[in-house]
Amino acid sequence: AEMTNDEVRMTKLPTAVRHVLFLPPSPLSTPYSLLSVDGRRVLSLRSGANDVRGLAPGVYFVRPKSGSKVTKVVLTK
Repeated sequence: AEMTNDEVRMTKLPTAVRHVLFLPPSPLSTPYSLLSVDGRRVLSLRSGANDVRGLAPGVYFVRPKSGSKVTKVVLTK
């Protein structure tokens, strides 16, 4: 199975994040969602810097709104 451009970019996300989650630019300006471990959307994300300081430390998942590929990230303090 061939990966889409968004899926390739998603695999390059850092796995541990502190204060700011940076998402690479997407040619389609694809919006992203930050999901909690139980699948709830806790934040809408965009390409570039996203301030995540207001969220509790823990495991979250980033998913492009137009896809099903999710990437795990750990927010630290």
